[in-house]
Amino acid sequence: MNIRKATLDEFLSVRAFYHEMTDWLETAPYGPGWKKDIYPSPEDLIEALTLGELWVCDYDGGYIASMIVNSRSQEEYSRVKWEIDASQDEVLLIHALGVMPQYHGKGIASEMVKHAITLAKAQNKKAMRLDVLAGNLPAEKLYPKFDFKLIDTLEMFYEDTGLTLYKLYELAL
Repeated sequence: MNIRKATLDEFLSVRAFYHEMTDWLETAPYGPGWKKDIYPSPEDLIEALTLGELWVCDYDGGYIASMIVNSRSQEEYSRVKWEIDASQDEVLLIHALGVMPQYHGKGIASEMVKHAITLAKAQNKKAMRLDVLAGNLPAEKLYPKFDFKLIDTLEMFYEDTGLTLYKLYELAL
C-alpha cells in the first residue's frame, strides 16, 4: 500500500476511480451523496491534480482510495464559530475521501486521514477542517477517532446534494 500524490496524466484513471466509487455509493446505505462528474467534477479533479492536491492509495496495481487535500472551503465555513482562530490559508481540508468497498474495514480511510494530518503538520497549519453529509455514518465515526471535534451542523449547498445538512469538524494541530 502506497499513498502518493497523483499527477495530471492520471486524470482518466482518477476519474474512473471516482465513477466506480459513485456507482457503488448509489447502493450503499450511508454515503456522501456523490454524483458522477458533479462531485467530484472533472474540473475539480484537474485542478487538484494540477496543483498537487490529489492523493491516491495504490495497492495491487490500482487505486484503492483517493482524496483531495487543500485550503479551499465552502463560503458557509466563514459563518462557523471555529475553536481555532485561523485564516483560510492556515488550515487544510479533506475533500472527496473515498475507499473502494472491497477495502472497507481494513483501515485504509484511517491511513488516508493520518496522511492528511501529517501533510498539515508539515505545512505548519493550525487546524484541519472538513464537512460530512449528515447521516454519512462511516465518515461520522471516522473523524472523531482522530480527535476531530464536531463544531457545527448547518445547511450548505453542493451541486450533488443540493441544500442539505452537513456536520463540520475541526482538528487542532
